[in-house]
Amino acid sequence: MFHSKAKFYFVLVCLWNAALTPVLASPDKIEQSVFRITNYQQSPNWQSPWKMKPTNRGLGSGFLIQDNLILTNAHVVSDSRILLVNKISNPEPFLADVVAIAHDSDLALLKVRDANFYQDLTPLELGGIPELRSRVRAYGYPMGGQELSRTEGVVSRIEFGTYVHPGIDSHLLIQTDSAINPGNSGGPVTQSGRVIGVAFQSNLRLNDVGYFIPVPLITRFLSDIEDGKYEGVPEIGIETSSLVNRHYRRYLGLPENTSGILVDRVIPHSSADGVILSGDVLTKIEDKQIDAAGMVRYGEQQVTFFIEAENRQIGDLLKIQVWRKGKFHNLSLSLKAPPFGAEMRNSYDELPEYLIFGGLVFIALNRNYIHSPGNLTPSLAYEHWYRELERPRTRRDQVILISRVLPSSVNSGYSNLRNFIVTTLNGKSVNSLRDLDIMLKEMPPDTLHVVFESEWQKMPLVLDYKKSLEQQQSVLERYGILRSSNLSALQNKDSQ
Repeated sequence: MFHSKAKFYFVLVCLWNAALTPVLASPDKIEQSVFRITNYQQSPNWQSPWKMKPTNRGLGSGFLIQDNLILTNAHVVSDSRILLVNKISNPEPFLADVVAIAHDSDLALLKVRDANFYQDLTPLELGGIPELRSRVRAYGYPMGGQELSRTEGVVSRIEFGTYVHPGIDSHLLIQTDSAINPGNSGGPVTQSGRVIGVAFQSNLRLNDVGYFIPVPLITRFLSDIEDGKYEGVPEIGIETSSLVNRHYRRYLGLPENTSGILVDRVIPHSSADGVILSGDVLTKIEDKQIDAAGMVRYGEQQVTFFIEAENRQIGDLLKIQVWRKGKFHNLSLSLKAPPFGAEMRNSYDELPEYLIFGGLVFIALNRNYIHSPGNLTPSLAYEHWYRELERPRTRRDQVILISRVLPSSVNSGYSNLRNFIVTTLNGKSVNSLRDLDIMLKEMPPDTLHVVFESEWQKMPLVLDYKKSLEQQQSVLERYGILRSSNLSALQNKDSQ
């Protein structure tokens, strides 16, 4: 009798535990919820900004999460003209639309238009951060085949690294020796039936190394877009140096057994501006001790202290402790988006801004243009990367340049001119493309010439103002250009 009661209680406990345990997706269920994504994309021609490059086909992967949403990489669906999604072993494509995209963290959400697509599919559940040396499985549709690929590997590294898609942003990433090849991007990386990351490529120079975006960045993205608008990953906005030299720590007066990181520079208009000072030693962040290399404990790993800002939303408060002038100070700062302009990131899903006058093509310098063939000149490199660091008070809202000249009689002698950085127009500073547009339209009626000067050139560029106006339409028609400008992108940014 005693044994039968024990057996009954054992069965009851097992049933109770089973009811409390979430049902994890089996390998078969996972495979059904991983899709091939085909993107017919078209990107702008940055040399001739009124044109588009030819359409090409890109391939990637994605997988189903809650609310009939498909999670993938931003780079898989960027600059899209049409998106098609295929289920496993099914040749029928389904039309899909991008419903949210985060270029700074290379994540995007899609939704298939046909509700029948979702029949008999199981949304995949998000897990957590995997342990080092634990095994993971990656799913996706790598190039070279039509069927789903499954590869396994070991987690070898968890650290901050640069994301290739935005080109400038660094976030937490996880490295594995599982094969993640072109086409795998956007597919799930799983462990024990849960998704622990989105496969992507972080370093174009490395072979036999795979990377995936971890769950904390995914959940941050999903929380960010709950209000229907993506605001971005916040940053603290400081530049730092390590304090591994104990003599330097003593020189700064740090108490024994106190570690931290030295603040070299506070970036203007950043989260830290007005709260942290140059020369402060940042000792704690959210009550976590910062070591002399700027690392904090994150699970079983040591990662950069910036992780504490990355896991939060814009507007959240971040608690910090600094050592300043012989005392500890407990402070808090309101997190903001990075203070640098959009021109520092790779640009997607929008047309270039440009203005044509007298056959001169004016553009605003950005990352896409400077990385186009032949444009990485010393002057452009300085304006793009270094002016703000060396001479921040001379920084303009946009760096305006004459990228090329459309030869005509009004600009004779300038046909070979390229990348002329415009500092002033008729003696007045040019701070943006909109500035230039307004200045050209509001010239006094008796204006004879327009004089463009550059601090990089000794000789100014001079045009006859009235002849430039008279020949404007004929120049556009000669080169098959429908519009003399595209300032809509500027207007959209101002309205946001």
